[in-house]
Amino acid sequence: MNRSYPDLFSTEEARLMESLASDPVTVRGRTRLIKAGIPLSRSLYLTRGMVGRYCTDRQGGRQFLGIHIPGDFFDIDAYVLPWLHHDVVTLNEVEVTATGHDRLDALRETEPDLYHKLWRVSLIDSSIHRYWIFRLGRLAGKARVANFLIEMFVRLYARGLCGIDRYDLPLSQNELAEITGMTSVHVNRLLGELRLDGLCTVSDGIVSLGNLPALARAGHYSPDYLYLAPSVAAEIQQLLGLRVAMDKAAMG
Repeated sequence: MNRSYPDLFSTEEARLMESLASDPVTVRGRTRLIKAGIPLSRSLYLTRGMVGRYCTDRQGGRQFLGIHIPGDFFDIDAYVLPWLHHDVVTLNEVEVTATGHDRLDALRETEPDLYHKLWRVSLIDSSIHRYWIFRLGRLAGKARVANFLIEMFVRLYARGLCGIDRYDLPLSQNELAEITGMTSVHVNRLLGELRLDGLCTVSDGIVSLGNLPALARAGHYSPDYLYLAPSVAAEIQQLLGLRVAMDKAAMG
């Protein structure tokens, strides 16, 4: 956990959380981990792979609400809420650990600082959800797709899970459509435009990055909502060309 949140958890706190969790369990891809409306007695921590939160309409159509990467507690809100209102599905083979809610309860008395930090993790998760609302409600077309793709790069890179030239994204074109609220045909056309512009290429579950600053500009992207550690945030701003833009703005 201290690798995922280097400015938040100490090494000792990360070890304590690991000691409270179960042994890792491997779950195959495209498996529903959590069903909406079912009470939960433990929270899951993702150590490998990706999972997605989604809701369905009466016709079975899905809208993804979020994508989680290694280092995420992806259902910690169910620690307080009686259940989740959405399903959670594995997008590829994943590895998860489980921490009982009774053990989280005990932290409130024995490790109040650590308990408080877990709520900060939950608040960062909520911030990401709010940003997804902005993306779907305000950005359109190519900007919406570019914004999602650059977000996934930033989140993975911030945790040391990818380099600057490519990253794994185990999503089908239809799932990209369900994330961005578009049709699969429309997403296919927009991905083609991003490829022709030299910004990125999405193929066989891999996003190849051609021009990070241009992709960030196309997506109107700023990573401030992620509340990254200052050193990591500065590096990412430099990679995305945001530091240069900020310096120019400051100079008038």
